[in-house]
Amino acid sequence: MSKQEMIVRHKLIDRLCHWTIVFVGLVTFLTGFSFFFPSFQWLSGIVGTPQLAKIMHPFFGLVMVALLAVMLMRYYSHNKWNKYDLPWMKAVVWVLLQKEDNIPPVGHYNPGQKMLFRAFVIFVLAFIVTGIMMWQPYFAPMFSAEAVNWATLIHSACGILMLIALVVHVWMACWIEGSITGMLYGKVSKAWARKHHPMMLEEEHKDK
Repeated sequence: MSKQEMIVRHKLIDRLCHWTIVFVGLVTFLTGFSFFFPSFQWLSGIVGTPQLAKIMHPFFGLVMVALLAVMLMRYYSHNKWNKYDLPWMKAVVWVLLQKEDNIPPVGHYNPGQKMLFRAFVIFVLAFIVTGIMMWQPYFAPMFSAEAVNWATLIHSACGILMLIALVVHVWMACWIEGSITGMLYGKVSKAWARKHHPMMLEEEHKDK
C-alpha cells in the first residue's frame, strides 16, 4: 500500500513498551503461578531456580507495573467515554456478528477496549499496594500477618483476573484482522480504520 493509504495507530515508543510488557509480564505471571500452585512449581525454572524466582518476581513485577502505568497514561486520552459508547454496547450483538453497518462509530478504541483499560488501571493499583505489603524481607515485616495474608489473597485474585483479561485482550486482537499487525508495525490501512474505528480518522485530522 502507498503511504497515503496508511495511518499511524501505535507510535514506536508505545509498541516497544507494549512488547516489553509482554515479555516481562510473561516472566512475572509464570513465576507467580509457581509460588501459589505446587503443581506449577516447575514454572520457576524460567529464571533458573525457585529461590531465584522468589527474588526476581517482585522486580519483574515492578517493571511490568511501571510500563503498564506509562502505557495507561499515554492512552488515557483515547479511552475517555463518549456519547457513542453506550449505543455501541447496546449493539454488541452486531459487533460480534461483524455487521459494521449496524454499529455506531467508534474512535481509537471501542467501549470493550475501554473497559479493559479501566480493569488494567485497577490491577496496576492493586499489584502495587499488595505487592509491597507481601515483599519479603523488605516491607512485609511492617504489616501484621493478617494484613499480609489478605494482601496475598487479593494479589493472587488480581493475577488470575488479569490473566483472564489478557486472554480477552489477545482474543479481541486476533479476532479483528489487522490489529496485531498494527501493534507490530505501527500502521493500519485507512480502509481498516474506516471499517473498525472510523472516528480515528477524524481524531487524526484534529491532531494535525
